[in-house]
Amino acid sequence: MPTARLNGVDLYYEQHGDGLPVVFLNGIMMTVASWRPQLAALRPSFRCVLHDMRGQLKSEKPEAITLQDHVEDLRALLDHLEIDQCHLVGTSYGGEVGMLFALAHPERVRSLAVISAVSEVGPRLRQQTEAWASVARECPGQLYDVSIPDNYSPAFLEAHPEVVEAGRKRLASYPADFFPAFARLVEAFLTLDITERLPAITCPTLVLCGSDDTLKPVSYSRVIAERIPDATFLTVPDAGHAVVVERPAEVNTALLGFLARVG
Repeated sequence: MPTARLNGVDLYYEQHGDGLPVVFLNGIMMTVASWRPQLAALRPSFRCVLHDMRGQLKSEKPEAITLQDHVEDLRALLDHLEIDQCHLVGTSYGGEVGMLFALAHPERVRSLAVISAVSEVGPRLRQQTEAWASVARECPGQLYDVSIPDNYSPAFLEAHPEVVEAGRKRLASYPADFFPAFARLVEAFLTLDITERLPAITCPTLVLCGSDDTLKPVSYSRVIAERIPDATFLTVPDAGHAVVVERPAEVNTALLGFLARVG
């Protein structure tokens, strides 16, 4: 799959299917392959576009990374692919980038799905993510085990040890430059503070989260849904932060229903 040189950085991207464009925006630890369950559901009806943001696994990892960089990289990628307007689907870090993009470039967004995201960083969330960054820099081999209790519900971890072991092996295979870049992504995330700006998002918006998310609890999603005019708010029962992995069928049903309503 191709790489595009955009804003001075090489970005890895993929396209699958035909139709109206749906652009998926990764969570902070994700790569394009993480969206496989959603891709299987949406590619028969939509042109699905995925990319690793700067600093993520398959893209270039510059020393300086800001949230605004991701916004302008996405604009440049849409230009490169000759996409005037798209549906945006982002989870966690990607949901936050999606909101920032909708604020900066509203004319490019047909709709927005914000999954397991926040509009500001509270004290506990700051402490959790700063701990991740510290481990990524100092003990990268421990990053997966440190982060999984924050990402998955206890019930999912107990029921799916094979998913946990596969994730541990996958992270162990990542190149050494992944980990300091991950820490820089965390630092970019910690600057997020857009709650007061949310009413300016005017596109149709779906806000979705897992009911048992301990990293970015439901209260954060409620704030987003209450501030964005006419947003649709859904929770997925018995799911943690990584709801797109834990409960893909429910997430896909919500996305397909929302996209059908907004056309």
